[in-house]
Amino acid sequence: MITCSAPTSQRLRMPWRNGIAVGRAFDLVRTDLLEHLAFLQRTIGYRYCRFHAIFDDDMQVVQATADGGVAYQWRQVDLVYDRLLALGLKPFVELNPMPTALASGSQQMFWFRMNVTPPKAWQAWEDLVEAFARHLVERYGMDEVRSWYFEVWNEPNLGGFWSGSKEQYFQLYDASARALKRVDTGLRVGGPASSKASWLEDLIDHCAAARVPLDFLSTHLYPQDEYVDYKDRQGSPHAPGAYFTDTVRDARARIERRLRERGLPAAELHWTEWNSMACASTAQIDWVSNPTNDALHGAAFVARTCLALDQTIDTLCWWTASDVFFESGLSLSAFQMGYGLLTIHGIPKSSYQAFALLRRLGGQVVPVELGAGAPAGAGAAATREGDATDLLLWNQRLLEDPAPATWHERVRLPTAGGAAQVVLSARIRAGAGSAYESWLALGAPHNLAPVEEAALRAQAEPQWTVAAVSAANGMVELEVVLEPGEVLYLQVRPQGARARPRTTDAKALATWNAAMGERSR
Repeated sequence: MITCSAPTSQRLRMPWRNGIAVGRAFDLVRTDLLEHLAFLQRTIGYRYCRFHAIFDDDMQVVQATADGGVAYQWRQVDLVYDRLLALGLKPFVELNPMPTALASGSQQMFWFRMNVTPPKAWQAWEDLVEAFARHLVERYGMDEVRSWYFEVWNEPNLGGFWSGSKEQYFQLYDASARALKRVDTGLRVGGPASSKASWLEDLIDHCAAARVPLDFLSTHLYPQDEYVDYKDRQGSPHAPGAYFTDTVRDARARIERRLRERGLPAAELHWTEWNSMACASTAQIDWVSNPTNDALHGAAFVARTCLALDQTIDTLCWWTASDVFFESGLSLSAFQMGYGLLTIHGIPKSSYQAFALLRRLGGQVVPVELGAGAPAGAGAAATREGDATDLLLWNQRLLEDPAPATWHERVRLPTAGGAAQVVLSARIRAGAGSAYESWLALGAPHNLAPVEEAALRAQAEPQWTVAAVSAANGMVELEVVLEPGEVLYLQVRPQGARARPRTTDAKALATWNAAMGERSR
């Protein structure tokens, strides 16, 4: 039996709404990606947008001059930030990569070949960041730019993303912080934007010793990172399915402890990359075409993770909004196991539908107690707003589990009003809220016929139902069944007043019907 207590004064913080990502700055000149972001803003409403490569050569920010110097050009930058702000999205600025004119080497990353080497002259990088910040303030105003975040580089602890050493990253961080703070001390700078929650204490220690500003910390993690750190989970201290939330909570505790030890003020923690990408063995690790990105798997993982970490961190920035994404070249087929919440056609995936249902959990948090027989990946969360009680349930399929269980449960939900109640429900399952499985059933077509696209869009929507029920002693009891991977949203609210006829004037109705039903003369 799932039981709900009286509402508390607590409300959900929803740190997952604080950020959404796209792949790189230049992608934001594409109409389809802007349309996808506009859809997400209408239905979810994110606050910040993060992406790579604001200084990439395709943005034409830095050009070498004939006298050996450099010149700056901001037109492409302005196009990108103007469009974001018009969508109601503030930039979570990622300061990278190294423009060719400033680079010390030629090592590149991704299909679009962004340079990942240190600068050949540290002062040149510092000058670029200062000029960039001054331009932003001139164009958007100091108050606006103070509300942005400036994150130094991306995953410098991985050799593919930063060819320099850890010490050289600290030099890059110092130069960036000095440049930003010269423009205004209120501009927020942080890092290390690392993979796997690494280098957090290292950056704190460095900033404390060097007296360098550190306004926030940021890092990244993906579920399949467990299989990077622990081959086939051998030696992993985490229960199946718990690696991600355990690591995030541990990172929060670690940085709070180290900041206190170094006498530094509290700092926000932003998870600036994450998604549902998982695997069942080290041999199955795949960063390019991972089916867990597109399949039903994502929905329950999103629900479980977002609610487990709601009070833990400041941002959970999903990587990425759309499969219009170029790290390994643009996805070619309707579903190609990319990182996006939406496919290249803009068809929502199950992960998007989970976020859409999470968005419905407004008002006061209602404590929920699960029954003893709930599967390991199952959970529930509830809120109360006005007369409506909302409940979200999930049965995450743990990839390590060879025989995932169906969840049979009875739910008792508190009600307001009288005995007459209405239950609205939405279920995410394969073929209703998760269209990937339907695409596979079609034979995984490379190109979609119009009727196939229409069918997949319909099957990307959750299964909605409505039923009238009776409450007893202020409670409604319901039987629920969730298959592995499914997510179920329930809302219980008092039945509204019955619909009224347009008019009760019988004589007028008879006159109108006679007149409008008259045969032509």
